[in-house]
Amino acid sequence: MTLVKMHDYLPKEFQTKYFDFVPRDISDASFCRDLLEQVRRSHENCAYYREKICQRFDFTIPEEISLDNLETIPYIPASIYKESDDRFFQLLKVPKDEIVLYSCSSSTTGDPSIVPRTLDDFDQLQYNAIKLFSEFFQWDELNDSLCFNFSPDRHFMAFMARMKLNNKKHKKLIGPRTRYFTACMNKPWDYRGHQEYLIKVKYLKTLWALISTFSIRGGFVLDVSLMLKMIRKVLKNGEWKKRKINSFVFGGSPLLMNNMFINRLLKENIEIDLDGKARAVCGGGGWDGVKGEAKMDAVDKVHFINCFEKVFNLKTEKIGDIYGFTESPVLFGGHWSEKLQDFVHHCPNHARLIVRSTKNLEPVGVGEEGLLEVITPYGVNGTVNQAVLIDDIVELVSLNKCMECGYEGATFRVIGRLENAQGKSCSSLINWVY
Repeated sequence: MTLVKMHDYLPKEFQTKYFDFVPRDISDASFCRDLLEQVRRSHENCAYYREKICQRFDFTIPEEISLDNLETIPYIPASIYKESDDRFFQLLKVPKDEIVLYSCSSSTTGDPSIVPRTLDDFDQLQYNAIKLFSEFFQWDELNDSLCFNFSPDRHFMAFMARMKLNNKKHKKLIGPRTRYFTACMNKPWDYRGHQEYLIKVKYLKTLWALISTFSIRGGFVLDVSLMLKMIRKVLKNGEWKKRKINSFVFGGSPLLMNNMFINRLLKENIEIDLDGKARAVCGGGGWDGVKGEAKMDAVDKVHFINCFEKVFNLKTEKIGDIYGFTESPVLFGGHWSEKLQDFVHHCPNHARLIVRSTKNLEPVGVGEEGLLEVITPYGVNGTVNQAVLIDDIVELVSLNKCMECGYEGATFRVIGRLENAQGKSCSSLINWVY
C-alpha cells in the first residue's frame, strides 16, 4: 500500500509513453541563444546564483554567448546538490510548486545529491534517453525484445530512493516525489518489449536488515537462474508469456553483470550463442566496484567485454555504455574502442562539454585529462544546473567528431574519480565555501 501511495504523488503525465521521438536539429546559434536565456533566468530568479555564484566568477550577463566563450559561463560543482549541504532549494529558479520530481543519486557515500526538476525537465530527460537509445542501441528494433534489467523493479527503486534521504525534513517534504536518476532515464524501457528486473527483493530479509542495521543491504538476490530459463525458453519457442520475442537486451549495472559472469556463468561453463540476437546496454556506473548498496571488486572492462563474447557470443559492436550523472540531464552514449580498449562516450547536440585541468581549472586539449564540465540549456528549467562540473576525471579524445564511428560532437573516456586519484573533491578544489 505504501508503494502505491508513493506512486500516486507523481503527476499523471509521468505515465505518458514517450514513443513519438523526432530528433531535434539544434544549431550552434540556437544552442547559445537558449543557454543565454537559461543564464538570465538563473540570474533573475535565483538569489544564490546571482549573489554567490556569479560574484564568485566576477560574471555579468553578456549581450550574447558563443561557443568560443562557453568557458566563461559560471559553473557549479555537482557536490553543491549534496543533501547534507541542504542547498538544493536555494538553487531553484522556479517556485517550489513547479517542481514535480526530485532526482536522487544512488550515492555510495550515504550523502546523495538531490536535484529538483519540473515536468518539462522530466520530458527533456525522456527525450535525451530515447535519443541516446536510438543512436547507439537501435531503439526502433526493440519492440519485441526481452530486456533483462540488472536492477530492482521501479516500485522498489522508488522506496530505495526515499530511504536514501537522511534528513527527516526532506523525507517528509520531498520523499514521495524522489526517484533515482537512473530510474528516470530508464523509464522508456518499461514500454519496450518485456522488462524483467533481475534483482529480486526478499521482503523478510529486507525488513530484518532495516530493523537490525538501518540499511536495506542484504535483502536482494540476483536471479540469474530465471534469466537463463527465460533465454532458453525463448530460443526454443520464440516467445515468453505468449509474447513474441526476437531479441534480448542485457541492461543496467555492469557491476552486477560482471558478478553474474564471475560467480555463476564462468564457473559453470555456461555458454549460449546469442550472436545477432542480443546486445548489452551498460548504465549507471559502478565500474570501480561500488554502486549504491552494491560493493564488489572493480570491473576490468577488457575482461568484461571478453566475458560477453565467451558466454553469449556478443561482438564488441553490440556492447555499449551510458554515462551520466544526477546533477545534469545530459546522457552520453558510448561504444567500445578497440584502439583505446575502453568505452568512448559522445556528446549529443543538445549539450557541450569542457574538460578542465585539475591544477588550475583551465580547459585542456585533446589527449589531456581533467574534470568534466557539462553544459546544456535543455532540461534545466527547475534549477541552476546549466553548467555543472563533476568529480570524474576524463580524457578528451576528440573535439568535434568521433574518429571511429563518425558521430558529430566531442568524445571522451572516463578515467576515474578525483577523490580517488588525488584525495580531494571538486568542492575542495574550487573552494566552494560561503
